[in-house]
Amino acid sequence: MTKKHSVLLKEEKCEGCTNCVKGCPTKAIRVHQGKAWIKEDLCIDCAECIRACEYHAKYTKTDQLDQIMESSEYPVLLIPPSFYSQFSAGIPAQKIKKSIINLGFEAVFDVADAAAALSRKTLDFLNNNSGNYISTSCPVIVRLIKLQYPDLIEMLIPLKSPVELIAERVERKLKEEKNIDPDIFFLTPCPAKLTTVKRAIGQNKSFLTGAIGVENIYQKIYESLADIELEEKEDQLISLATIWGSEGGEEGILRSWQELNTLSVSGIKKAKKLLNEIERNNIPEAIRYFEITSCVDGCIGGVLNVINPFQAQFNLEERIKKIRQITQEHNLVLKKEDDEFYNFALSQKITADNISKLDSNFKKAMQKLEQLQKEIDILPGLDCAACGAPDCKTFAEDVINERASRTDCIFMLRKQLSRLADDLSILANELPPVMASKKEEADDS
Repeated sequence: MTKKHSVLLKEEKCEGCTNCVKGCPTKAIRVHQGKAWIKEDLCIDCAECIRACEYHAKYTKTDQLDQIMESSEYPVLLIPPSFYSQFSAGIPAQKIKKSIINLGFEAVFDVADAAAALSRKTLDFLNNNSGNYISTSCPVIVRLIKLQYPDLIEMLIPLKSPVELIAERVERKLKEEKNIDPDIFFLTPCPAKLTTVKRAIGQNKSFLTGAIGVENIYQKIYESLADIELEEKEDQLISLATIWGSEGGEEGILRSWQELNTLSVSGIKKAKKLLNEIERNNIPEAIRYFEITSCVDGCIGGVLNVINPFQAQFNLEERIKKIRQITQEHNLVLKKEDDEFYNFALSQKITADNISKLDSNFKKAMQKLEQLQKEIDILPGLDCAACGAPDCKTFAEDVINERASRTDCIFMLRKQLSRLADDLSILANELPPVMASKKEEADDS
């Protein structure tokens, strides 16, 4: 895995079909000579290319269970709210946790507990600060803003994600109480959270040791559930903030406590449309908070999950109903007394990704900008992606940066062949100089 992104390519499986090129929201993929390649600086690990590739040439490599058990003395696993959507509501959360312990993990913690605490902190922040803010819980959206919407960085709420919150607390708790330095792993539904282990956002480094994909562990957990029995005294309740696993979950928790103008959007295409409108000031100022996730339906739509998102949505809704029923019967609320143990603030300011599109040298960049416009005027403007670039403008950039040639465009190639055919036709009707002079002499006689 590179340090910049965690979506990888199996070149031997790539058929050069350009489906990934057309679906990439940051134009990070090209196809040259029949094979795709990824521009590392532009990849935000949204996994759209993994979804689009019919040949399974795109993938992500997460930590493997056997490797974790071999290398870690005290492995701990953090469970995201979306993971419970992979099981029917009739399977108790405690049973799932016990199965994970049986795999070799020393302890299991729910990210939903930190999500509940973060929701309370977010509400407090909004009540004490003016302006409009965007959630920082989805790393894809944060990286998209850093890359393509730098003017919106100041709208990112300066609070850690639930994953980092719970990881930091677990690390501190085990050190203080047991003098243990744990290896903390996250059970991730998407590649983006794997990347944050190496490239933490708004922090010097991540509190996570690594991440294991849901698909790598799900089957082992599922197969062992039938053999696990629970005692009656065991606590079956998990946080109501488990609703964070689906679209609008964060919004739902916030609005259950206070009337608040919020907006929730899921899916990278819708996310970009919304960010475009926010950048243009076309969204009412009355909307105080935006919950934006890159995966359709929220984290339950993560590409590393196993269950289809429709079934997952149903499973999570049924589980939330049970949690609500129990909390109402026993007059329970989301615990607040533990909030003081979380360190919510980001340690570093989030900054834009300074990526020079044309050239790092200003003078050369201006010259290339002039060349770029000339190339764009020459190209057909059809944005067909047959050249291996997502659109004609991007292709023009590749041409002036010598990463492609004009004839990679089939329309430009056709024009060149047409001109060549015309030249050949003219040449075919012309006589060599010696034969032409003899023909002139014959005509004169």
